[in-house]
Amino acid sequence: MSTYSSMGLDGTIVAQSHLGLIDGDAGCLSFCGYNVHDLADGAQWEEVLYLLWHGELPTAAQYSALRSEMAVARVLAPEEIALVRGLPRVGHAPDVLRAAVSLLAGLDRPATMRAETILADGLHLTAKLPMLVAAYVRLRAGHEPVQPDADLGHAAAFLHALHGRRPAPEEEAAFNTYLVLLAEHGLNVSTFVARIVTSAQNDLYAAVDAALATLKGTAHGGANEHAMRAFLAIGDPTAAPAYIEALLARKGRLMGVGHRIYRIEDPRVRHLRQHSAALSARPGTDVRPHAVAEAVAAYILGHPHFQARTLYPNVEFYSAPLLYQLGLPVDTFTLAFAIARLPGWVGHIREQLGVTRLVRPEAEYIGPAPRPFVARAER
Repeated sequence: MSTYSSMGLDGTIVAQSHLGLIDGDAGCLSFCGYNVHDLADGAQWEEVLYLLWHGELPTAAQYSALRSEMAVARVLAPEEIALVRGLPRVGHAPDVLRAAVSLLAGLDRPATMRAETILADGLHLTAKLPMLVAAYVRLRAGHEPVQPDADLGHAAAFLHALHGRRPAPEEEAAFNTYLVLLAEHGLNVSTFVARIVTSAQNDLYAAVDAALATLKGTAHGGANEHAMRAFLAIGDPTAAPAYIEALLARKGRLMGVGHRIYRIEDPRVRHLRQHSAALSARPGTDVRPHAVAEAVAAYILGHPHFQARTLYPNVEFYSAPLLYQLGLPVDTFTLAFAIARLPGWVGHIREQLGVTRLVRPEAEYIGPAPRPFVARAER
């Protein structure tokens, strides 16, 4: 068997990037030189977007200008709202919204991506996608879309458009931190696919659509939805051990656990856990989603099966109860991932535009040796 087949291209360098640095052995992540812990504790998502696109954190004036520009771009035009109204109300939300991006391309008629326009185009789509998601969720539930409040930042604007009310401070903080932590993560599957589509001299909507398609996979962004479904199936923290043992007995996979790169705790986990705990501590809140996640985490951290394989909770694990407590339908969790990751996708797409060659790897042929053709009557 080919080395590449067994490794899945692990360690193969196919691009150069200024954006994210990951040290899986040390459990470290940084964006453009800034430690992700510092960004999670002190930055707004718009600041991280600016950092990934310009290489530096914005000044106060640049930050204010970006917020204003995004507030204008977030507003859905009548034809965009009509587009969302025409979407099917059944089916898996990531499939429906992928279609929405394609249909939005029909409205916007995007040109082939160019380095001098990619950031303007990227900002337009980055601002629109959360509003399309929020409008779709509301219409699916029988409610009218809510236009974004221009005074709100990106995290709060999405939650406002989703629920029709301004989020509480702890809700805005939780979702902002989620967006910051997931904004970029190296050459993951969706980012790699977005760069491949870019190399084919395509438009931004096509690249984002392709990235969305890969993000749905259970081995990538879709794990947050499946982790939440597991927590809901467990139902009570005391049921976690029996659920996990039954899962292992049938050789099932516990979603939200293990990472292809990190061999110790994913550095993003601690922040998501803290915000999920803060949300669950609110008066009148159902504490079970977070409590079940904590029970599962505690059990696997002491379980020989998971420890022998260095499997720890990953970014999807505490994302699940966090998003659930913020009121997102479970089948839209992957779309929240996409909303957060758009700055990283656009940053990588911009870098790929500087490479003039099509991404065209080769496969090692391991099929039959050359052989003569035999006419159908003689077979």
